[in-house]
Amino acid sequence: MVEGTISEWKAVEGALIQKGDAIMEYENEKNTIEYESVHGGYLHILEPAGETVEVGKPIAWVTETKEEYEALTGGALAAETSSVPAEAPAASAPPAEQAAPAAAEPPQGRCHIRATGLARKIAREAGVNLADVPAGSGPDGRRVAARDVKAYLESRRAAPAAAPAAPAAVEDEITAIPWTGVRKTIARNMMTSLQQSAQCTAMCEVDVTDLLVLRKKLVEGEEYLGCRVTVNDLLCMAVCKVLKKHPTVNATFDGQTLYSHSHVQLSLAVATEGGLMVPVIKNADTLTLTELSLAAKDLGLRAREKRLRNGEQGCGTCTVSNVGMFPIDMSTPILNPPEVGIFGFGRTARKPGYLPDGTLTPRDMMWVYLTFDHRVVDGLEAGKVFKDLQYLLEHPQLITV
Repeated sequence: MVEGTISEWKAVEGALIQKGDAIMEYENEKNTIEYESVHGGYLHILEPAGETVEVGKPIAWVTETKEEYEALTGGALAAETSSVPAEAPAASAPPAEQAAPAAAEPPQGRCHIRATGLARKIAREAGVNLADVPAGSGPDGRRVAARDVKAYLESRRAAPAAAPAAPAAVEDEITAIPWTGVRKTIARNMMTSLQQSAQCTAMCEVDVTDLLVLRKKLVEGEEYLGCRVTVNDLLCMAVCKVLKKHPTVNATFDGQTLYSHSHVQLSLAVATEGGLMVPVIKNADTLTLTELSLAAKDLGLRAREKRLRNGEQGCGTCTVSNVGMFPIDMSTPILNPPEVGIFGFGRTARKPGYLPDGTLTPRDMMWVYLTFDHRVVDGLEAGKVFKDLQYLLEHPQLITV
């Protein structure tokens, strides 16, 4: 750990605290942790909540006496005095009335419009005021004729329409969100993972119809089993069995040495409000299905509530990421170094499929994908992994054996 973010001060400035009081919470690279004071006294805060602080830098002082606190802070805070508003300037006299301009004389117009009967009929039907129609083509050169009204109507149609008023400008509101704590660490680790390993993702669509039937039967036996088995539990159990057969994938690699592990330390990708957490089920390959299910639920709940204990993250050998609860079929998950493999599972979709006897029938299909470090795992090994995983998921009774 090189830095931490103060997420909350539980004690206020100047408070009298006791030794052992939880006075602050901070975020390190993996969790949110309460800090208990190792001294009693009066608290003087140096770094506010939300600040990211380097390891070793003071964030507060605790003085034994009130006098020491006041000396440290420059004395007791003076009571705020209300400021007296300045006298408002005398209201200026109302401006002298301005003489209203003389009303403009109405323009000279024709008091009586001379028009032919047909011109009046066309103007009435078109809703045109004859006073607006230029005269001059009547029999005597002074009356409005039908052709004058028609020409006027044509000129109005040809006139360009007025441009619509521009919409009022909407001011954009920009909110600055500091990238600190867990999210900052996740972003840094993602970039480091992509830059320092040769990542490749392979995919395979698997028929999980029988897997869902088995899960339904297990749910019906929930009271007997003592837990509600999920599809993810069955997928994790299948991954554990596959990893035992493929130790190259159940491994960690530091760029120089490959470390193969005798047991599966299964990392679970858990989405939380603070970012992605990856708790680890220790020795997952030695657990029964119900034990694995209970462990996954416990770790997932405490990860979302930021209650993971030291040692429950890190030291995994392979990760499972399940996005089946979202409308996502396929993805390319990023490796969790130093692990060399991460399994992903998409949603289940009903599709037409052929049974071994050639019968076409609706089947439940799921995309399975594996991102692996190509420096360690080659295409042949990845293919064997998919072959074994597909067989287990399509013959789910073997998962629980």
